[in-house]
Amino acid sequence: MSYNQHPITEKEKELWFRSEMNKRQFEAIGYRLINSDIENEIINNQYYLKISKSANYSNIEVVQWLKNSWNTERILFQNLDIITNTKQSFCMQWAFPQAYYAVFGNIIAMFKSIGYTEMSHTAVLKKYATIMTENKLPESISICCNGIDKNFNYHNIVLPENIENHMELDTSKPETIDHHICQFLRATRKLRLKEKAPKMNFKTKGGKKRKSLNQDNWTQVSNSIGATSLMDFLYRKRIKGNYQDIETYNCPYFDGESVLTNLINVVDRLNLTNESYLSKAIGFENYKNIAGNHLGKVENELLKKRIETIEQLEKSCI
Repeated sequence: MSYNQHPITEKEKELWFRSEMNKRQFEAIGYRLINSDIENEIINNQYYLKISKSANYSNIEVVQWLKNSWNTERILFQNLDIITNTKQSFCMQWAFPQAYYAVFGNIIAMFKSIGYTEMSHTAVLKKYATIMTENKLPESISICCNGIDKNFNYHNIVLPENIENHMELDTSKPETIDHHICQFLRATRKLRLKEKAPKMNFKTKGGKKRKSLNQDNWTQVSNSIGATSLMDFLYRKRIKGNYQDIETYNCPYFDGESVLTNLINVVDRLNLTNESYLSKAIGFENYKNIAGNHLGKVENELLKKRIETIEQLEKSCI
């Protein structure tokens, strides 16, 4: 089957839909982040300006987490060569886990630099979303969904009204971009709520396990998981990439090059923020030395550009 053929069977239609949604979701968030002024948002963020190094700072630990992040990011970037040269998207099965871990390691390095102690996936994702809703990170990346079903609310993004075509994505129409982002944040949150609810073991007045939850129960579930951010979305894609969407990545409708390009852009913009905060805490020269030692052994074009950007950010704050 060629790339230009249209889906005919029900299974082909399903694969086309899943492939197209992957493409449009990452095109929407990639476009939004690339065209956002994150650098200016960082240097005008009051929390960033006041950051200091953690009293328990360990350079060895931070270096270890940064190297893990950068090596994973480098592998993610190299997948572009595979897709470009072979026109095969099979490597996307591992691209989503790589994207998630590239940012996850970066976040922990930043946390250890400024004094946050969270380490588990659940705790890190919840804390990361919390500091987003506290306006401690740039607005452009701090887009979150909160609340419970039929009463979701959004942070730093507005759910557009009166969208007739829910599949439409036109970069000249900002509302279609925001609609796709709100859609995947909402879908991710629904899954997080559904997964968390059984673990909370709600009981009836008679002491039996509840078969259905009331609104107060769901509010407790919502509070326990915190807000849902882009990192929760990447975590969801990591799970789907490993187990659920393998067939999608191998079908002729999946535009792996487009998805991967935007995925890399998302990772780069998130890591720019994390490393800017880390550098502000430990000092740019220390950050530059750590990054320089890494670049002395491997190629990482994204990191080279980030170092230059972060240096300019810190100079603008002097």
